[in-house]
Amino acid sequence: MTGFIDPLEMNSAEAEEAAEPDVDPAGQDTLDRVRELVLRAHPEVVPELVRGESLSELLASVEPAQQAYVDLAARLHVDSPVTAAQPTIQAPAGGFGPAPMDLDRIPTAEKLRRGIRDRTSQPLR
Repeated sequence: MTGFIDPLEMNSAEAEEAAEPDVDPAGQDTLDRVRELVLRAHPEVVPELVRGESLSELLASVEPAQQAYVDLAARLHVDSPVTAAQPTIQAPAGGFGPAPMDLDRIPTAEKLRRGIRDRTSQPLR
């Protein structure tokens, strides 16, 4: 070893270090959290279209995703989005009567509420 470092080799090593992408796991985690917040704030977007490698790209993708949702809803004739706040109600298709109640499983407050409701709805004698 002569102790001499070739400047070309030194520059190529620095260029390789600089060429490595700066992957910041904490930054990606923050970006994922912001995306989740955007999706919660805008339920009327196509979630797959809300994406980006930076905060500005992520926020810029919201409007096209919202427009895609509007176009899709217009084609499908959907009036409003179904969110977690609006659960869908499913009823049996047949002519079933009410399900039998297990009085041991009903809370005391519910039993009292039903009893008061039944008494007040009956005509006075």
